[in-house]
Amino acid sequence: MIHDNASQATDLSSVKVVSRQASIRSIKPSRMSILDNVFFCAFLCAVGGCAAAAQGSINAQMGKYSGKGLSSTLVFCIGAVTSFFYFLIEVRGRPPANLAIMLAKAPIWAWTGGVLGAVYVTITILSIPTLGAGTTTAILISAKLIFSCIIDHFGLFGINKRPFTILRAVAALGLIGCVAVIAAF
Repeated sequence: MIHDNASQATDLSSVKVVSRQASIRSIKPSRMSILDNVFFCAFLCAVGGCAAAAQGSINAQMGKYSGKGLSSTLVFCIGAVTSFFYFLIEVRGRPPANLAIMLAKAPIWAWTGGVLGAVYVTITILSIPTLGAGTTTAILISAKLIFSCIIDHFGLFGINKRPFTILRAVAALGLIGCVAVIAAF
């Protein structure tokens, strides 16, 4: 939990960290944000899903021209520049004064996201030419959803627990069935 007595979201000098799960994202003004709207966030997720589906095919195509390893590297370099621009927008061009202190408080596993992203992108580059975009994406999404339910169930990585119910198990089996149909036809 973070208590912010300052009026600006980017000034972290007066922030008191009570929990190791605090993040820059959690430091926000008390007013309502568009990101508090469930429908807007669902729309963003749909856009992200379409982007992820297109990204795999685009990355695989780049791999034909640059080689698979360089394709993954180029993807992450371009992604890093794009992410940096988003960061500058988020902090209004003024990075927090105590950013290094906040980053030092992050658990060691929080630093593995880039590695996992690289694994994901490299797997799509390697798999799409053989399996096709539909089958590759179906397997990735199914694995992602099933593992996300496991993360929820056990509260891994600081996520609030949400039980893996019978209905979630049935849905997971349905995902596996969908993958089988997409792969076969």
